[in-house]
Amino acid sequence: MVRKVLCGTVAIVFFVVFSFNILPTFSQTQIPEWIRIGVFYTDTYKKSSPVDSVRIEAKGSLFLAISDDKNFITIADTQKNNLTVSKDVYKKNSQEGPNYHVAVGRYISYKTAENSLKNFSSFKDAFVGFVNGGYSILIGCFDNISEASKLAAKLSGATIFSSDTMVLVKDENGKILFGFDGQGTRFLMIIPQKQNGIERIKIGDRWFRGRAEFKRIKGSDITVINVTKLEEYLYGVIRMEIDPLWPIEAVKAFAVIARTYAVRNLGKHQLIGFDLCPTDHCQVYGGAVDGTYGEKWAIAAVDATRGEIITYKGNPIDAVYFSSTGGIPTEDSENVWRYPVEYLRSVDNSKEAKNSKSSWLFQFTKDEIKNMLKKRNIDIGDVLDIQALEYTKAGRVLRLKIVGTQGEYECQKEATRLLFGLYSQAYTITTDADVAVVDENGKVKKVRVSSQKILFEDGSVKNAGYVRKDQSSGNGEFLPQSTAQSVYLSTYDEVYQPDDVGGFESKQQTFSQQYIEVINPDGSIDKVPLVPTTYTFNGKGWGHGVGMSQWGAKGLAESGYNYKQIIKYYYTGVEIEKRWENGN
Repeated sequence: MVRKVLCGTVAIVFFVVFSFNILPTFSQTQIPEWIRIGVFYTDTYKKSSPVDSVRIEAKGSLFLAISDDKNFITIADTQKNNLTVSKDVYKKNSQEGPNYHVAVGRYISYKTAENSLKNFSSFKDAFVGFVNGGYSILIGCFDNISEASKLAAKLSGATIFSSDTMVLVKDENGKILFGFDGQGTRFLMIIPQKQNGIERIKIGDRWFRGRAEFKRIKGSDITVINVTKLEEYLYGVIRMEIDPLWPIEAVKAFAVIARTYAVRNLGKHQLIGFDLCPTDHCQVYGGAVDGTYGEKWAIAAVDATRGEIITYKGNPIDAVYFSSTGGIPTEDSENVWRYPVEYLRSVDNSKEAKNSKSSWLFQFTKDEIKNMLKKRNIDIGDVLDIQALEYTKAGRVLRLKIVGTQGEYECQKEATRLLFGLYSQAYTITTDADVAVVDENGKVKKVRVSSQKILFEDGSVKNAGYVRKDQSSGNGEFLPQSTAQSVYLSTYDEVYQPDDVGGFESKQQTFSQQYIEVINPDGSIDKVPLVPTTYTFNGKGWGHGVGMSQWGAKGLAESGYNYKQIIKYYYTGVEIEKRWENGN
């Protein structure tokens, strides 16, 4: 049986129309007043997703407005401080379908439509809607068009309306106050009443400064956006990216860098309706900072540098930054990404303040490495070795090779850290197959056993390698089985014969895992594998290493540098300019 669903009872709501306001067109040549930050949205990194419903709160009244991304007009005061915005769908037995409404009348403003609503007081589920570019009275929520048509036939001039881009605004009791269908060119905005001159709004479970904007593309859930002033956005970035209680000059330096990054990257997510996301894909943004740790210092740093950005040859720079280097130099951009950038040059970072990532260690088994590669669709069989083929002058891995039983894989630059989820490119690799030898210059060094020579009882010398046998023909070089205890002297460049202790198979070859007994300088004996079974990455720092080191900025500030000196230290040949939203 088809049934009609009532949307709630009509309550008296007082509405006020506010003057027309303008949100400026964003430009990289000037600092905008407003910026759009995604809150709930489609994210390929799975850190967020659109919503079918979201709760909105404020300390005072919430106002309805209509935006087109550049302009907005406030249309009504709901006199509510708690609303829910949801997509307009009919739900039944966990299934979704279109909602059908009966549309009556055509009005030039919300106010005239609201005044006419009393003429439909006999319908307990009537509400004002913005549909087809104007205002109408909408009645009912029907799960099929035939039931809606029965009601429409009783009302003069009534039509059936349904849209898969419509959203509904409801009060705390679920009564619909407003329906909005901007058809992808206009969007619903909710503005909180100012408290002490500041707009504060709660979107879901988090408070923000500014307003909330809602975008629903055809048939989708709702993208929810925080529209906030750029300077107030920075308040919420500083406390998430650095410690605001650091020396104030370091915090001010970061405020200018974060502002520059925002201006340079405006519209980074414009295809899904906003400028920047609140994650480390852009800059981490925590919303309102009221009453939070370091609030006063974060606000002070932003306000002290208001309007300042970093430029190179008149244009805002790509003000990239990262956490730390562990005291080694920062990196030239082309050694991490694709192109050289004139102002992103390697600089000394020895003054960097000590931190938890100054040095670090990751250890993986060969099977863990194999599984990590497979997750990235890299299949080279069982892992035989991992080699850092080339380092940058600053000390970061530039080329990395992984040798497997079924092939090799090589990667470069930033991929050499991302492949295994390492903190940085600045690392060395050791394994449980490493031993100490003396080179031709008398210097002790760590090497893989498999790269050395093995001395046999008959006096022959062969390179230590992986035993291979072609199962079809029986061909292959085998190391003789041990007939007596054999040892490797850790202070010489030759290795005594190995002890075969088993193997693993591929399609055509058998690879035997072999071990060698090694005498340590103290006389103790270790059993060392020819093929590494564990890999240890010993590293320094956290992040890509290009631009400003956050812990480096702290160290420079503690050494007496001011914020402008810190900025110009890390970004070569730049200027610091004050630019306002009016271009002055």
